[in-house]
Amino acid sequence: MGRAMTVLAVVLAVALAAALLAWTRARREALAAGAGLAELRHVLQRAETDRSRLVAALEGASDGLMVLDADGRIVAANAVASQLAHLSEHLAGRSLVDVLSWPGLQRALLATLASGRLETFELDADAGGGRVLLVRVLGMKGLGAVVGIDDQSRLRRLESLRRDFVANVSHELKTPLAAIQGFVETLQDDPDMPVATRLRFLDRIAVQTARLATLVADLLTLSRLDDEGRTVGEAEPVHVQTVVQDTVRDLLPLAEKRAVQLHPELPEPALLVAGEREALRQVVGNLVDNAIKYTPSGGRVDVVLAARGERLRLEVRDTGIGLSPEDCDRVFERFYRVDRARSRELGGTGLGLSIVKNTVKGLGGEVGVESELGRGSTFWVELPVVPPAAAGG
Repeated sequence: MGRAMTVLAVVLAVALAAALLAWTRARREALAAGAGLAELRHVLQRAETDRSRLVAALEGASDGLMVLDADGRIVAANAVASQLAHLSEHLAGRSLVDVLSWPGLQRALLATLASGRLETFELDADAGGGRVLLVRVLGMKGLGAVVGIDDQSRLRRLESLRRDFVANVSHELKTPLAAIQGFVETLQDDPDMPVATRLRFLDRIAVQTARLATLVADLLTLSRLDDEGRTVGEAEPVHVQTVVQDTVRDLLPLAEKRAVQLHPELPEPALLVAGEREALRQVVGNLVDNAIKYTPSGGRVDVVLAARGERLRLEVRDTGIGLSPEDCDRVFERFYRVDRARSRELGGTGLGLSIVKNTVKGLGGEVGVESELGRGSTFWVELPVVPPAAAGG
């Protein structure tokens, strides 16, 4: 990406500088030859047309680009450059170092005008605000220079997320693997271990193995969602009431075991969503499963489905532990846990809500949470519905 921007900048800058020189040369030659006013106007008009085309190409570039003359004055700049540098769009004729006080800019400009080599530097454009700009300055001897400005903020955030993700995955895998290794080594070192103890160790190994399998399955699901651009398989009309009913039925034993009331409220008319049935089941299942696990004994979980114009709204309301405002802002992040110890105890991977968010976004919907500490939470999903006529057609 960076190299592509540099090549584009060089091509545009050289072409634009050549056009400007041609404009000046044509004007000088026409005047020296004593050309008539009509002929001079024609020469200048043709040169100006060529220049306008190149300026339009500069404006169409996706990166911030500025073209400077040999004195470091701005010949042309596109809107992207003006926006990234927080400058007005009327820059022609002004000295770049006068309008931009970026550290390193004057040094880079002087160096590249003298040597013709590419000079690069980075800066925090917002003084700690997190906006990182990569600036490239390339001189063209006798012509001037081109300045390329590339916003690296999103790339840096993605790199940070990737590092955090790798660290979190490593940590999540390390814990069950260490437990399995410890149990296996103990079994190997004690061939005369009592049968009851051996069976207890094997049960713990099975629990940790299941935890690993769940973690790997969730990671594969997130990877699939990312690779497919947040799509969730082949779309087809899915009866959402049926998905909710099946999910509630499957999770009812868990609710009864934890002494939590599980109550669905479903509308009578059929509500259809274009998507993949298994993906929708996973969305509903993750939300209801979380609500049950984080609701104390004697609490209640309501699964409410309702039509809202051209969208449906699914709400999973619980009387559980609730979330703080900070938790509400981050609860859909990968591996974020409100209560890490309790989440691991309940077999959670910290990926369920992230899968919900990615899946819902892939279906063209929205997801959110409303909560208060100690007073329960309401996780909601809104999805576009398929009109019955379209589904039937």
